[in-house]
Amino acid sequence: MAEKTESEDSSGTIKIRIESLSDLVFGLALSIGSLGFLTSSSHDVSLLEANIAYFAFSFIILTFTWIGYSRTMAVLPRENETSLYLNLLLLFFVAIEPYLFFLLVTSPTKDVAGTFSVPYALNGGGMFFVQASLAGLVVSENDQNRKRGLKQLNPEIQGRFRRTIVAEVIVGALFLISILPVFWEISTPFGPVRFFFWYSPFVILFVIRGFRARRKESSKGNVTSQSEEQHSTM
Repeated sequence: MAEKTESEDSSGTIKIRIESLSDLVFGLALSIGSLGFLTSSSHDVSLLEANIAYFAFSFIILTFTWIGYSRTMAVLPRENETSLYLNLLLLFFVAIEPYLFFLLVTSPTKDVAGTFSVPYALNGGGMFFVQASLAGLVVSENDQNRKRGLKQLNPEIQGRFRRTIVAEVIVGALFLISILPVFWEISTPFGPVRFFFWYSPFVILFVIRGFRARRKESSKGNVTSQSEEQHSTM
């Protein structure tokens, strides 16, 4: 009898190494994003600084997406058709992000930039919604494992994914809301208001990290107080 290959599980289904493809697509997207700015010659320092700032924004968006994706796939109990299709959809959004962003930042006029900013916002919102869906699969699979009496995630990790779903949905909704024309027409010293919606992932990330840090400090304080009480009663 022929031995079963490593890519085949006990149910007879063939597992696809989607993570390898994902790492490749994320790496190419980051590389293409940097190569795109090589075609624009910097005649002065201000233009150079602007190009670096543009690339930094796109870089952070993609790296945040990759970090969240990697954490999700690391604990996703099993691969099914839903997760596979969500992965492919996310990779599509990631692959076209550098192209849409380059069109936006190299637009000759503000009106043209406003036109290109809409598909970029839709693409960004799509990335965050897909990540929320993948995190939702983790929570759903963990709930099913609890019902079956199988191994479950640490409650802290489970809670983290639930918070991630809320955060990703909020950010995705903000990206979609930003396409309203009024948010492009209102200008600030830092650009149209639409850009401020795109900065939301960074703000929400720091808020979540601050909340998590406070919870850890509170839990440590409770543990310390309980140990001191036990020590005093001895």
